Amino acid sequence: MRARLTMKGFAMSARMLLASLRSALRPLSLVLLGIALAACATSAGPSKQELILGTWSGDFQGQSIVLTYTATDVSVEAFGISFPYVWVDADSIRLDAMGQEITSTVEFQGTDVMVQRSAQGIQTLQRVQ
Repeated sequence: MRARLTMKGFAMSARMLLASLRSALRPLSLVLLGIALAACATSAGPSKQELILGTWSGDFQGQSIVLTYTATDVSVEAFGISFPYVWVDADSIRLDAMGQEITSTVEFQGTDVMVQRSAQGIQTLQRVQ
């Protein structure tokens, strides 16, 4: 009879210990979940401001042109000229081409194709490797 009571007491103690461990680990699991979600949110990939940087080629009015974008300028290598540009918002740039301001919406199809849409038309550019 005494052995039954001891086993019963042991089972109760084990249940209480498990319940205590669960309640102690619950906040830790929430913290780990929060860290994992934050890591996913920050690794969404490069921004448009980062993707635009580099050398691109495309056809403009039937002529093949190579453009190089820095953080503040776009250079037309064939003509040896560059124009300043600024980001108007997360999707659009405003280019000052010798006094003529052009606002273009910038989209990327992967990392190697850039599409710019403006009142002057649609330009598709390929990244130069």
